[in-house]
Amino acid sequence: MPPQSRLETIVATIIADPTLHARWLNTFSFLEYVGFRKIVKSQRAETLGLAVLTHALEEGRHALGLRKIAVKLGGPRFDSYEPETLLCGEAAESYFQDLDAACDAAFSDRAEAERSRLAYASVTALVERRALDVYEAYKRALGTSEIARKLEGLLAEEVKHLGEVESWLAEAGAGSVIAAADLSAREEELYERFLGAVEHELTGRFVGAAATA
Repeated sequence: MPPQSRLETIVATIIADPTLHARWLNTFSFLEYVGFRKIVKSQRAETLGLAVLTHALEEGRHALGLRKIAVKLGGPRFDSYEPETLLCGEAAESYFQDLDAACDAAFSDRAEAERSRLAYASVTALVERRALDVYEAYKRALGTSEIARKLEGLLAEEVKHLGEVESWLAEAGAGSVIAAADLSAREEELYERFLGAVEHELTGRFVGAAATA
């Protein structure tokens, strides 16, 4: 099944169950938080510009907004990132961490400050492209619901982030490095691994439910 069709099937299953839906939302809150944390930890304060600082704060705000919706759907137990409140949280974090490591390695021959900036920009570009695909599919599945309306602002900011980092990468002439390191293919592989983990979790859940019925 093509990746987007797989995603649409997964999303349809998730949003039909309020607890799964809350776990899904909290997982994306967690990923937004990881993005916020990585920006803050990877950038030197002396050279932290307005655009990157704004991006960090917006990622933090996305994490907060998604968490609030998760709590509204699933109750107060979703006010944490405990493993049981996430949907394949370990696989989700591995997607981000492994991609970050691949991008950092691709620019390992650069000076520290330049490597940090280019790794940040390349990870952000790859993740934002994927996030737009996922959030758009999720928003379509939600129709005209309140959650779909709340996603509109988040999507607009993700589009802005992607435009900014793609401009930085173009100015730095980093496209050849990204192509040579096959970073887009690596991101695709990691995303497929995450989708597979979610499918396995959902299959196991429904098989278990049928066995106890």
